[in-house]
Amino acid sequence: MAIVIVYIVWGFLTFKEVYIKVFVMNDTVKSKFSIFDPVVAYEHREFYEQIVNELNVILPVCNQGKCLAAEISRNIAEQETIKELMERVERFRGELLEGTKNLFAQFYQSKDAFHKMIQSTVAYVKINLMDRNLLERSCDVRWWALEIAFCNCIARFNKDRDNLNNLYALTVSYTEMLEKQSRELIRKKTCFFEGLGSSRIRKLAAIDKKLLIMADFAGKIKGLDVLFDAKKYEEFRELCNSLQGVFAEHDEEKNILDLQARVLEDIRILHTEIAYANERLETINRSYTLYRDLVICDNLGNIIATSNKERRAQVQGLNIADEKWFKKAMQTADGTEYYAQDFAPSAVEEQNSLIYSTAVRIDGQENNDAIGAMGIFFDFQDEAGIILADYIPKNSGIIEEGWCSFFSNSNGLIIASSDEDNYDVGAKTHIPSSHLKLNAGETTSSYGYYNGQDAALFTAKTDGYLDYRGLGWSSHVILPRRFIFSRNSTSSEENINIPALLNSCIIPEINKKTYVKVEHDKRAMQLISTNGMLFAAELGSSGQALSPIFEQITKTGDFATSCMEDLLQEMAIDELNLNFQTLELFSKQAIDLIDRNLFERSADIRWWSTDKYLIDALREPTEQSAKDAGQRLKVINGSYTMYRNLILVDASGTILACSSPSLLGGIKHVNVSAHEWFEKGMQTQNNTEYAVADVQDSELEPTKNRSLVYSSGVRVTGTEADAIGVLGILFDWDTEAGMMLQKCLPRNSEGEKIKGSVAFYTNKNGEIIESTDQEAFPVGQRHEKVAYICNKLGTGESNSTIIDIDSKQYIIGSTKTKGYREYEGLEWSAHVLRPF
Repeated sequence: MAIVIVYIVWGFLTFKEVYIKVFVMNDTVKSKFSIFDPVVAYEHREFYEQIVNELNVILPVCNQGKCLAAEISRNIAEQETIKELMERVERFRGELLEGTKNLFAQFYQSKDAFHKMIQSTVAYVKINLMDRNLLERSCDVRWWALEIAFCNCIARFNKDRDNLNNLYALTVSYTEMLEKQSRELIRKKTCFFEGLGSSRIRKLAAIDKKLLIMADFAGKIKGLDVLFDAKKYEEFRELCNSLQGVFAEHDEEKNILDLQARVLEDIRILHTEIAYANERLETINRSYTLYRDLVICDNLGNIIATSNKERRAQVQGLNIADEKWFKKAMQTADGTEYYAQDFAPSAVEEQNSLIYSTAVRIDGQENNDAIGAMGIFFDFQDEAGIILADYIPKNSGIIEEGWCSFFSNSNGLIIASSDEDNYDVGAKTHIPSSHLKLNAGETTSSYGYYNGQDAALFTAKTDGYLDYRGLGWSSHVILPRRFIFSRNSTSSEENINIPALLNSCIIPEINKKTYVKVEHDKRAMQLISTNGMLFAAELGSSGQALSPIFEQITKTGDFATSCMEDLLQEMAIDELNLNFQTLELFSKQAIDLIDRNLFERSADIRWWSTDKYLIDALREPTEQSAKDAGQRLKVINGSYTMYRNLILVDASGTILACSSPSLLGGIKHVNVSAHEWFEKGMQTQNNTEYAVADVQDSELEPTKNRSLVYSSGVRVTGTEADAIGVLGILFDWDTEAGMMLQKCLPRNSEGEKIKGSVAFYTNKNGEIIESTDQEAFPVGQRHEKVAYICNKLGTGESNSTIIDIDSKQYIIGSTKTKGYREYEGLEWSAHVLRPF
C-alpha cells in the first residue's frame, strides 16, 4: 500500500516538476499577451476556453474526492492521502491553466519576434537601397565636374562675363564724360539772352546723339542676358555695328569699339560652347535617368548650362550664389570632395531639391583651382517611390490597406512616402521619440495607433553604404498589428513531418523543449491516473467511488496536453512559413541590390565612352594621347571605387590604356578582339547602347579568376557613328557581390548569422557565380535542384521550399531578377538558404 502511494506521489511530482520547468521560464519574457487581446485569433480564444472549461471540471471532481475520503478510508492515513492527492490535482489544474496561458504567450511572442526581425530588416533594406543609390550620386558629381566641355565653357564664360562687365563699365564711364561735356557747353553761353553758336549747337547735337546711343547700348549689355540669349546677342551686335559710323573720334571711343569687337566674337564662340555643354548635360541625363536636372555655373553663382530643356529659359542666367550647395561646392579642396545638400528649396526647381555638388576645376584636373560649380538635382521622389512601394503586400498592384512606408530626415520631417494622403511629404512624422533617436544602423519597433489603426511601426536609421555615410535619414514601415498575429497554419509544403519539423533547426529551443515536456507530461498524467486506480482497487469495493474521479482526471489531462500538442504543431508550421517568407524577402533583397548596382554600371559605360580624351586617343593614337587617356581613366576609377580596371581598346583589339598603370604591362600584350565584351561593344550603334559579358574567367584579371565586364563603343562624334574602339569596365564583382550577399544572410535575435546559412547568385544556366560559403557552395558549381527552381521562376518572381543538397536539408528562398528601370538584368537569380 505504501509503495503504491509513494509511486502516485512520485508520478505527480515528476509531472509538476516538468510542468514548472516548461512554463516558469516564460516569466522572464517581458512581452505579455492576454488571451483576450484583440490580436489573438478567435480560434485560439475558443481553444483556450475549451481547455478552461475542461479544467474547471477538475474542481468539483476533487471536492467530490475529498468528501468521499472520509466515507471510504479505513484509517486517518488513507483519508489524508486521498485529500492530499486531490489537493495536488487541484494545484496541477491551476498550474496547467497558467501553463496554457504561458504557451499562448510563447506562441504570440514568437510571432512578435519573428515579424520584428522581418519588418525591421525591411526598413533597413529600404534605407540601405537608398544609401547605395546616393553613393552613386556622390561618385557621379565628382566625375562629371571634370568633363572638359564643362570646364572649357565655364572658363570662357568667366572671361567673357568679365569683358562684358568691363565694356559696361567703360560705356558708363564714357557716358558720364559725354554728359559732363554737354553740361559744360550749355553753361558756356555768351550771355543770358544769347543762344549757342552754330558750331556749339552741332557739337551739342553730336554729343546728345552719342548719349542716346550709349544709354541704349548700356541697357543692352547690363546684366548677362546677352551671354545666353541669341536674340539679345543679335540686338547687341546690330547696335555695335551702328556705332562704327558714329564713334572713332577719340581714344576712348576706339577702346570701346575694340572691346566691343572682341566681346562680340568671344560671345559668339561662347554660345557654341554653352550649346555643347547643354548637349553634354543632356547626354548624361539620357544615360542616367535618375536626375531632374544637372547645371553648371560660374564662380559667382551664375547658371550657365542645364540638362533640362523645358526649364532652360528660366534657369540659364539665374544667380544661385546664396544657395548652400553652391557655396559648399566652391569650398571643396579638390576633385575628390563633394557636398550633399539635404532637401531644401532652390531657384533651379519649383520643388524642394536633393542636390549633390562639387567644384569645376581648370582644365578638368582634380587638383586645379575651382572656376565654377556643378549641381545635380536627383529625382529623389521617383526613386524613393520605387523603393518604398517594394517589400509591401499588394492587391492587384495596390498597396494593402493599413500599410505604409516612408523616409524621414534628421529633423523628423517626412521626405518621401508611399501614402501621401496620411503621411504627407514635408509633415512631421509624429512617431515615438525612440524612433527618432537611433544611432547609425540601429533598428527599433513599437506598437501604437497610427492613422486611427492599431499598428506596428518599424524604424531603421541609415549607416551609409561603403564610404558614403548617409544624411542621417531613417526608414519607417507601418502595418496593421493584426497582420503580425494573424493565423498562418497552412504551408506551401505538403506532407510535412511534424515531429521532424519540431526537431529541426528552425524551431526555437523553447518550443522543442515544450513539445518534449508535453509528451512527457501526457505520460506522467496517465501514470498518476493509473496509480490512482490501483490505489482505489486496494480499498476494495469502497474504492470504486474514486474510479470516476481518476477517469475524469485522465480525460482532462489527455485533452489539455493534446490541445497543447496541436498548438505546438501550429506554432511549428507557422515558424516554417515565417522562414519561407524571410528567405524569400532576403533573396529579393539580394537580387534587388545587384540589379540596382548593375543599372548604374550600364549608365556609367554609356557616358564614359563619350569622353574627349578617349576619343582623341583612338582617333589620333600617339604615346601622349594614350597617356592622357590612361590618366583620364585613372581619375574616373578614383571616383568610382567599384571597378578593378577600365580598359581602352582600339578597333583591332589592342589595349591602348587602362586606369591601373601597374596592371598595364601585364595585360598590354593581350589582344581582346575575340572577347565577348569587345565584340558586342564594337556592335553598339550609339551611346545609348551598351554590352555586357556575364561573369566568366578572364585573362585580364591577374589576381582574380572571374570578371564582369561592361562595354560600349567609342565614336568620333561621341554619340552617333561607327565605333572606332571600345571602352571596357571591369566591375569588382566578387567584392561587391560578396558584400551584398552578406547583408542578406538570416540572423538570430542577437544579430548573429545563423550557423550553416548561405547566400549565392546563379546565372541563367543555374551556375553559382558568387557565394558566401565557398566550401559548401563554391563558385562554378551547378546544383540541379537549384537550377530547376530557377527555371520555374518567372521574371521578378520569388519562391521558397525545402530542398536536399548533398544529403543535407535546407530551406531555400529564391528570386529571379526583374531588372531595374531600363536595365533588363542578366536572367540571374538570388538564393538564401538555412539548414532545416
